[in-house]
Amino acid sequence: MLVDIVFETPVQVASVRPRSFPLLEASASGGEITALDLGLAEDDIPEKVLESKVTAGSEVSLTDASVVVSGGRGVASDPEKGFALVTELADVLDAAVGASRAAVDAGYIPYKHQVGQTGKVVRPDLYIAVGISGAIQHLAGMGGSKVIVAINKDSEAPIFEKANYGIVGDLYEVLPALTVAFQERLG
Repeated sequence: MLVDIVFETPVQVASVRPRSFPLLEASASGGEITALDLGLAEDDIPEKVLESKVTAGSEVSLTDASVVVSGGRGVASDPEKGFALVTELADVLDAAVGASRAAVDAGYIPYKHQVGQTGKVVRPDLYIAVGISGAIQHLAGMGGSKVIVAINKDSEAPIFEKANYGIVGDLYEVLPALTVAFQERLG
């Protein structure tokens, strides 16, 4: 939780970002489905295509992905190679590619990949944080992940406090080894 909100007036408003909380189990207790005949024929309903988009088949939706591999400022020494390695691992795992705000602000990757308070909120089964320090704003967007793996050469990086598993090492050495290991394991 980032902040406690206390209401002192009768007017109360709250907003919640999508994916901020886990889904509740379906309840068997309620609801009745009622079918209504609107008296409309299929020809009475006009159709108009407003827009058609073709997306790359290999791109996995960041908010719906069960696995997310995110890169951060740790790729700064060679951002192009760093995010190529992040993307390669993501492809092997059929994962989405995410990024920290620092990486987006530095121009390493487009905003649509940003995870965090000012980006997307994700709740994957597996979140791999590569070269991400673990700022509270980033944690707000991925803290609900079931399993978090952190890869960072700074053993004191705050991300390790949130991670289930941590690898202290240079991402330019760790990611190629992980990618090969997953390729061999997954076929």
